[in-house]
Amino acid sequence: MQRRHDRIELACKDLAEEAFKAYTGKKDYKRALEIYTVLATSTGVPEDIARFSQNMLGRLSKKIEDSKK
Repeated sequence: MQRRHDRIELACKDLAEEAFKAYTGKKDYKRALEIYTVLATSTGVPEDIARFSQNMLGRLSKKIEDSKK
């Protein structure tokens, strides 16, 4: 059970890093939005990563609204 938890935590961390790189570096907001949505809404995601993803979703929505104006 511990190995499974460790693998899930590592996968979530990798996804969060990929989403952050898409958000900051490539400005690929659609990709970042998809990843953060999965991390924020899925069960089994570590609590700190889920909270971070929810915060980033808020930032992304603000960026997207600002870019539409």
